[in-house]
Amino acid sequence: MKHNTWWAVAAILIQTLFLVLINTSIIAGADLSTLKRALPYLNLGLIVMCVINLFTIKNIESQAKYQAETFLLKNHLNQVENILKSTQIQRHEYVRHMQTIQALIELNKIETAQEYVNGITSQYWSNTMLYYIDNPAIAALINSKSSVAQVNNIDFAVAIKCDVSDINVPVWDLCSVLGNLLDNAIEAAATDPNPRVGVEFKYEDGLYTIYIINNGNRISDPSRVFEAGYTTKGSEGRGYGLYIVNKLVNKYGGEIEIINKSKTTIILKLPGAGDCYGKNHSLRCS
Repeated sequence: MKHNTWWAVAAILIQTLFLVLINTSIIAGADLSTLKRALPYLNLGLIVMCVINLFTIKNIESQAKYQAETFLLKNHLNQVENILKSTQIQRHEYVRHMQTIQALIELNKIETAQEYVNGITSQYWSNTMLYYIDNPAIAALINSKSSVAQVNNIDFAVAIKCDVSDINVPVWDLCSVLGNLLDNAIEAAATDPNPRVGVEFKYEDGLYTIYIINNGNRISDPSRVFEAGYTTKGSEGRGYGLYIVNKLVNKYGGEIEIINKSKTTIILKLPGAGDCYGKNHSLRCS
């Protein structure tokens, strides 16, 4: 992309130079007949450079789109990797428990084995939470991020106070937006001794309103976080997540706001025909 950008800049500079030379020749009172004979060739050169510029700019646009798609793909692969990591940890725990139960049974410690099984059951019943949401894509995303938070010992709370099945955003773009915001929230919360992330879905003033809150490090400059390439991580290739989020939100007529107080709150508003639940509604989970 940098190579193509330099080509475009060089072509524009050459065009400018040609125009300056022509104007200088006219002002200096040079032989206009010579200038007239050369003018068609100069115009042809300008047209050729304009065509080169158009192709170069189109190529830059295509590469920028490819870079954005690559970033989203990398983000989704990171999510899959986190889920696999969570699965591997659970598998390790499962194998360890099975080995212990097998040893107790072989030693004929039936009562001890029963107590061990009951302890495992109560532990996993209390710690494992599955969120049931009326939008399958959001449900899958929220549950995967909950697993990631659990692996990293981050308190992850979700509240659904409206029907989220009619958000007017394609599921792939919706998951890209929410996935990026949740990843940032989880990463920021990890910097706090008691990390917490909260997600709340509401329907207010004709818009779906999603609150994503974390108690980690504050955003140093909220006014710049939506700029392409801006990052506080100090890592090359980062800084495009919130830029893409902002582009997608604007594309579908939504709004996004950052409130930087004692906690960092992202307020995301998206269009759609929603339906609020009753005041006594509680999130279904198991």
